[in-house]
Amino acid sequence: MSEGARYNDVKGEPSLQWSAGRPAWRIPTARATRAMVALGLSAALIGILAWPLVFTGGTFSSSSDWATHLLVMWHQSMEIRANLHPSLFYNDSHSVFYPEYAFYAGTLYAVLGWLSLFFGNAPMVAYTATYLACFAATYGGWYWMARMAGLGSWKSHVPGVIFITSPYYLTLIYARGDLPELTGVSMIPLVIASGLSVLRADRLRIWPALALVLSGVLFFGSHNLTVVWGSTAILLVSAVAVVMVPEARRWLTPRGMLRVGALVLPALLINAWFLLPVIAYQSHTDISTRYPYWREVLRVSMFMVSAHRLFSLSRATVLEPGTDFALSLPILAMAWSLVSVLVVSRNGQRGPWGRVLLICVGLMVLMGVVMTHAGLMLALPRPYSILQFAYRLETYVVLAVSGAVLAVLAATQKSTRVVRFWTWMLAPILLVSVIGAIQQVAAYPRGGDRDRVLVLASKPGPREGELNDYDDVALPILVNRHGSGPPEVDFPAASIHDERASKVVHLPPGELVYSNIGGGPELVRVMGAKIVGISPVGNDVLKIGPSIDGSKRTVGRSVVSPPTEIVSVSPANGLPVLAGRLLSLGAAIFLIGGAALIAIRRIRARVVEHHMRAR
Repeated sequence: MSEGARYNDVKGEPSLQWSAGRPAWRIPTARATRAMVALGLSAALIGILAWPLVFTGGTFSSSSDWATHLLVMWHQSMEIRANLHPSLFYNDSHSVFYPEYAFYAGTLYAVLGWLSLFFGNAPMVAYTATYLACFAATYGGWYWMARMAGLGSWKSHVPGVIFITSPYYLTLIYARGDLPELTGVSMIPLVIASGLSVLRADRLRIWPALALVLSGVLFFGSHNLTVVWGSTAILLVSAVAVVMVPEARRWLTPRGMLRVGALVLPALLINAWFLLPVIAYQSHTDISTRYPYWREVLRVSMFMVSAHRLFSLSRATVLEPGTDFALSLPILAMAWSLVSVLVVSRNGQRGPWGRVLLICVGLMVLMGVVMTHAGLMLALPRPYSILQFAYRLETYVVLAVSGAVLAVLAATQKSTRVVRFWTWMLAPILLVSVIGAIQQVAAYPRGGDRDRVLVLASKPGPREGELNDYDDVALPILVNRHGSGPPEVDFPAASIHDERASKVVHLPPGELVYSNIGGGPELVRVMGAKIVGISPVGNDVLKIGPSIDGSKRTVGRSVVSPPTEIVSVSPANGLPVLAGRLLSLGAAIFLIGGAALIAIRRIRARVVEHHMRAR
């Protein structure tokens, strides 16, 4: 068979020799009509689930981060337009040089910024398109894996439908509005599918390679917690599969592993421009000191993953009034997967796909148990236990469920009538899932006004009276004791050009002043003053340096103009920042050069082939 799985002659069982020679989306002509109908219905389903994103003007829940991420993306697009490259700093009317992009989703916001400029400075279009791209990437990844496993054009859609209609996936979009986490989660199926294709191919092909690079860049550059948990889940399942499924070990050829590594590693290193500062400076951030607080948050919020909330067919809001989370698990698909272990085993389908089913079901049970027990999560190393909310692990339960469904369908392609009848039991399960998803989307949280988000963001306003996540808490909090209030030296966001700003101040040397600078000395360089602390709202406190005119403040009773000092601000560009940029640049050059080399070889091969035919 040129597409999909091959079958053993004796048992008629599908093996794990997935096809990677031809793209999974090339469908034989005889099946084109059915395939197009199935793809059309899938596109319609995605359109229905995404219609509030496209056709409404709200930002959904008042507690959602939807508008926040829109603002952060918009500011990065302005930095790119001004400097022709992404910045580590977020500048607005409240504070400047705040290192938002140095610690969180830097590459995702940069991609969105470039996308906004590509659409003609249209941040709303780019932002909405990214949500649609997440739907497509998730669904496409599952469809690709199913086609490589040999499933037909209809059954290949089942794992993707289960995943995108799951309550938490839609909650992540409409109630939480967490685009970085959504992007990281959505890239996992595409990373796995493209990675398997590259691993199993006889040679490197451009489209699977491109899919692996792009999905890898966005996966590693979106949400740090998803990178930690998602990478661990992928590596754990891969290791268990290699041990339990002997057929899988045949995939680990030196050439295949080299190809995957040559694509995944540069995809990771493209994110080094912000990941290295994360590694180097995160210990000085406020969020890193709040580990005891996050532990307590995890314990307090465990009621959200209680049994009667998770194991329910209802998608109605089950939290306190005013919240919009739907956290019920796809329990029908989970129950079907568990029973399928017995069905597959008793009907002689104990081949490699049967063992893959066991692995997926094991992961489903494991993540379900961990998610509902705070003690287990808090016993893990800090990068895992800083999870904050247990319901985030629901993603990996749903991933395991979709994987189990795929394994059952692949294992039972040639089976008895009883087994075929059992697989058709998925039809009502899918119907219930789709109807529930449509109901959940139809009841999307009303709130916010997109048109006012960017307008209000450009108006001056006070910064919130609490420390932000990435304030440098290695600095002491300093409060000016003067009864008249502390002097202030502010740098308007509009005055920043080429990531630099300056201001003339008339203050004596040694004077402590409040500023609106948000970054610490590791990332921000100040000339004419020194960062010596932070204010109660998290901005930097400066100590004015020696004056440039040497004037004294008073001479007898005569009044003399105060000394003049030019205070300038610019990026510090320490070793982690410079090394990160060099690594990102090197990775990009490597990938672009490799793509060009492959293209040149393809062109030469076609030219030679053309000459041979001409002869």
